[in-house]
Amino acid sequence: LAKQSTTTENRQQHSQHSVRDIAHQANIPTASKRDSMGICFIGKRNFGNFVSQYMPEPTTPGDFVDVDTNQVVGKHEGSMHYTIGQGAKISGAPVKYFVCGKGRGSDKDDDSYSNTVFVCNNTHHPALYTDELWVDFNSFNWIGLGGIGSDSTGLDHIPRPLVEGKSIKLLARTRHLQPLASCTVSWRRVNSDNSIQSISTNRGHLVVHFDNPMRAITPGQIVALYAGSNGLICLGGGPIKSKGTSFMDRGIDEISLSTLHPSGHNDLSLQNL
Repeated sequence: LAKQSTTTENRQQHSQHSVRDIAHQANIPTASKRDSMGICFIGKRNFGNFVSQYMPEPTTPGDFVDVDTNQVVGKHEGSMHYTIGQGAKISGAPVKYFVCGKGRGSDKDDDSYSNTVFVCNNTHHPALYTDELWVDFNSFNWIGLGGIGSDSTGLDHIPRPLVEGKSIKLLARTRHLQPLASCTVSWRRVNSDNSIQSISTNRGHLVVHFDNPMRAITPGQIVALYAGSNGLICLGGGPIKSKGTSFMDRGIDEISLSTLHPSGHNDLSLQNL
């Protein structure tokens, strides 16, 4: 990836003060204390063993596969123990790997890759980035525009431009403590034959297209939408159904670091690389 410093303009764009920033300014002793990651309430026990007790099926070992070389670079005890974007922690690996995909690869047509965890060797690898996601419309919980069904269409809780078939500029967040990201949201109402459904049917999906590349968008996690210049109004949220094509799959080998959106308020990885 191109190693260039984040521009001053880009840093200012994402200069929202987090609770930790305020704690530093107030000289609170715990301001630099490490975050609690994962399921902290389970105590000192093996995370993988704990989660396995609640899985519907037994965990199945599989391979870590380098997304660039398509070579096996390690073994894992079950793909459900990993999420997109996290460090893979592959014993004996010569470089640090990051999880960028799970399951069958886009260029595979057999079940031998069904339990594969795909990894990349850079935290800002193009395979980790995309700029679009989809949410099932019926799964999105609208909370910011009043009650449901008080008008003739039953759509008064939905932003009016979406109901009229237009897109709308909003702000979004796909992970905890992530600075709000500018995006364009549209409501695609389609049938299986790609014909547009009637405006009164709550079907189809929301398409969220981001202004900047977003790291590690993960199906199953939540996207929240906000309105207002500072995102003061939360319109609602819903589970991500799928994400757009990665920059790697689009044939993009390098991403300018100045265009990337921070993963969190404490994300220092975009500074002075």
